[in-house]
Amino acid sequence: MRKKSSGFHLWTWALCLGVLGGAPSRAQEAGPVYIQGSEVNLRGSASTDGEVVKKVLIGTECQKLEGAQKKGWVRLKCGEAEGFTLEKLVGADKPNLEALLAQAQDAAKSTKERLDAAARAATLDPQNEQASQLLTQLFFDVNFEQLAKDKAKGGLHESFLVVCNQSIMRSNFTHEECLTRELEKIEYDWHQLRIRDNRFVSAMFREGNLVVYTGHMKSRAKGRFDPEDDEFNVIVESRSSSTVSDALKASLQKEARTLDPSETKYSLIDDESAEMPTLSPESYKLFRSLPSIWYNLQEQSGEKFILMNCGVVNGNVLRVDIHRRASIQTSELPEGEFPRRVARIKDISKDDSAYNLQLCITQKCQTLLTITWPTIEPDISRWKTAPPAPSDGFYSTSKGAPNRIKHRDCHHVTE
Repeated sequence: MRKKSSGFHLWTWALCLGVLGGAPSRAQEAGPVYIQGSEVNLRGSASTDGEVVKKVLIGTECQKLEGAQKKGWVRLKCGEAEGFTLEKLVGADKPNLEALLAQAQDAAKSTKERLDAAARAATLDPQNEQASQLLTQLFFDVNFEQLAKDKAKGGLHESFLVVCNQSIMRSNFTHEECLTRELEKIEYDWHQLRIRDNRFVSAMFREGNLVVYTGHMKSRAKGRFDPEDDEFNVIVESRSSSTVSDALKASLQKEARTLDPSETKYSLIDDESAEMPTLSPESYKLFRSLPSIWYNLQEQSGEKFILMNCGVVNGNVLRVDIHRRASIQTSELPEGEFPRRVARIKDISKDDSAYNLQLCITQKCQTLLTITWPTIEPDISRWKTAPPAPSDGFYSTSKGAPNRIKHRDCHHVTE
């Protein structure tokens, strides 16, 4: 199981696996007992690392056997399977649906305790609509609570630009629609997004796992988030990917959006496709250590300068989307309406002052770009590709000083 790199709390992990129960009464003697956790792992040894022999659902009657081997563990026979589980996950009394629903709505309990009760209730009776609705609501409540903590301290704080209302056919997308569009530029089975004020929790089922992103939207300018902004930043505070219990999967899926095969969600102009490579956490960190805008430098008689042609400068823009898929766009700066060339980045490594980027151009990942930065000249880097490309040369992170600028006003060159 893969877990996110920061801010992912143990509770959500446990809920997705369905192995935590509440505080059932202990069964001290050998004899019949009932599973209390929503879905309990019966293991081959009295250890959390022991092989899972069988998964046993809440309410299942098992026989308690002698020979627990370890304090806090019990040895059980559930049906034909024998194994060990934590003693706190079984009890002498059969779980009661009404009692669990009451616990899930008890305001005196913490949100995590209520979520656990809802998960157990939904597993005990998968057809109970109230249990299902409580499980979904409390799942998002817990994640929003954790988001508030991650935002203050310990979160990923990864910032991504979202551009709204570029479509010629429609120019009145809401921020929720724009965020949904960015999140769903990937292959998935279903997706449920909840937004509260400027905060969001995204729960997406893809590749057999529940993928959860939490974060908030922020204005590019200083001040409060403006719902009228056509461009805004999304700050991702946590990412997680894990297996999920049947009860939680079924509950979340009821109100989720499903993938529309006919929907055109990838931009051909930006060379987007379902096969876009995703950067590893290490490569992503290296990518974000590079400046995002590079201005092309011309060289004549040993002198480097920026050529401003009819008010624009040629250069490269480094972009990354919310799923950590990165690209280099060669275009006019300020950016023209369409990039002239887009290269997707598959991998990045670093050797001394050289960044080595493996590029995918028209889905062929056979180009290596080496960016030497920093160099002995302030704010200037050298770009070199193999095989060579017209974009090779020197680039500056500064549009102005200390670079000399030559202007071409479409008719002649001035300095």
